[in-house]
Amino acid sequence: MTDFTFRRKWREIPAGKPHLSAGITAGAVAAIVAALVNLPLESPSDTFFNSASVAVGSLAVGLGAGLLRRGLDYRDGREAQPAPFLIVLGAAFVLVFIMAVIAETQMDRAISYIVPLAAIVFGLTGSLTVVFSRDGADLPRLAIVIAVVLALGIGIALSGQGDQESGRLELPPRTTSQLTINSA
Repeated sequence: MTDFTFRRKWREIPAGKPHLSAGITAGAVAAIVAALVNLPLESPSDTFFNSASVAVGSLAVGLGAGLLRRGLDYRDGREAQPAPFLIVLGAAFVLVFIMAVIAETQMDRAISYIVPLAAIVFGLTGSLTVVFSRDGADLPRLAIVIAVVLALGIGIALSGQGDQESGRLELPPRTTSQLTINSA
């Protein structure tokens, strides 16, 4: 008799690569922190720069960090040092900083919004990826799934908490000009 229960199927799922699991989990932790830090920041556009986009971006950085760590690790049969990984991640942060400076020319407050969040995401993701991907550090699959679902849930739940005065799409108030004549 074949057992088709969820628990049995869950155990049959092959374990993911430790570096990818570490990167995604680190990105999820960074997404939660960045989504909460996002709340008091004044975003250039609440439509595009909100907690949901911060969470998704952080998970993407986590996936990239896992792929990068996997690519740099196990060369010549030994575990690579974390320094090259952290240097490449630091260079990616510098690129994000340059893009924020360029974006500042088109949007107000782009630097003051993007750079602190990028520092949190890249810093947490880089350091936690190194810790989670060490030999012997085996992350349970359930913990990875919970971290990702929690990060997306918090990001989506807080996406409506913007810094705009109204939650409605509306035009700015009409300006009127008055002409005054001084009779002297």
